[in-house]
Amino acid sequence: MDANIHHFNLNFTLYGAINMNIVNNLLDYSTPWSLPDVYLFTGNPIRRKDGAIVMGRGAALAVKSAYPQIQYGFQGNKPLRWETITDKQHIGWFQVKEHWASPAQIELVEQATLALEKVAYNRPNINFHINYPAVGNGQLTESQVAPILDLLPDNVYVYR
Repeated sequence: MDANIHHFNLNFTLYGAINMNIVNNLLDYSTPWSLPDVYLFTGNPIRRKDGAIVMGRGAALAVKSAYPQIQYGFQGNKPLRWETITDKQHIGWFQVKEHWASPAQIELVEQATLALEKVAYNRPNINFHINYPAVGNGQLTESQVAPILDLLPDNVYVYR
């Protein structure tokens, strides 16, 4: 096993044993990926007057820098949303905040995590990669968020 990946088997949920993977590295959104890998990033739902999501810091800014048109996607009001960049390149938006200037909300992290758990469990041949949600610009600590992320199955990789 890669020295930068920690494998956990901490909890059981509706879907069975959990084996979340932590990767001690930042997720690089600038290098193109393709199926079976799907990338996600954390963000807020605030839109500018031109319809773009505010993506000014952290992973959201890295995604916007690599894919400027992506900021006009992610329509809807669910805590987990998807867009297609190319036929084999998909990206997910994982809500952690109500407003870009506010701290992350643990309840939003829970909602988005439960949605990702369901998607990942139903697609075991897809690898989901996400930055560590709600820490850094989200102002939560890993110890607050880790018990929630423990719900995620072994095809989810969380980068810190």
